[in-house]
Amino acid sequence: MLCVSLKPYSRACGGVTGGISEVGIFDPNDLNFTQSAAVDGVAQTYSAASERAGVTGASVFLVSFQVDEGEWTWTQSKSGCATKYEHEFIFQLPENSQALTTFQQALDSAGCCCGIGLFVRMNSGKIFVAGEKYVNAASIPRFTIAQDGSEGGSGKLFDDFNGGNIHFKGSYSRNLYEFSGAWSAVEALAATGGS
Repeated sequence: MLCVSLKPYSRACGGVTGGISEVGIFDPNDLNFTQSAAVDGVAQTYSAASERAGVTGASVFLVSFQVDEGEWTWTQSKSGCATKYEHEFIFQLPENSQALTTFQQALDSAGCCCGIGLFVRMNSGKIFVAGEKYVNAASIPRFTIAQDGSEGGSGKLFDDFNGGNIHFKGSYSRNLYEFSGAWSAVEALAATGGS
């Protein structure tokens, strides 16, 4: 018998869908996530996200990336009893332009100053959260996501890709929690946010 409470991993039989369909970027200081207490030692999903009291102008910025060019990978490693999960999110933004340069400069600044939070909607419909800072109105241990390792180019031929592959990286002590709210709740934060 294991010395911890372990629930069997099981899922309903059916196909498995990969890939990212949508990404939303937020300032981790702006949002508070609601999470129910653990049930039988099992952490629950985030059921809601809302603007923190007194943090005005919270907003989620939706990113329009190349269709079928978004991916999330994670790697678990262990050193003694310390566990680390390294997360990487990659999506492709078309066309080298001043808009792409400005977007990347803002990402670089955010990564150094306040961190970056991500809502990641999979093609399966599941939504995951990375880089969150406040859960049930309390600060959680630092989970920093930043742009790191992005690359791109012009291509050589007319039909080659012209743009950038944006990479976000971050590490934490666990894998990502799922957001059980609807994507429309994320879009509502994008629609009602400030500047």
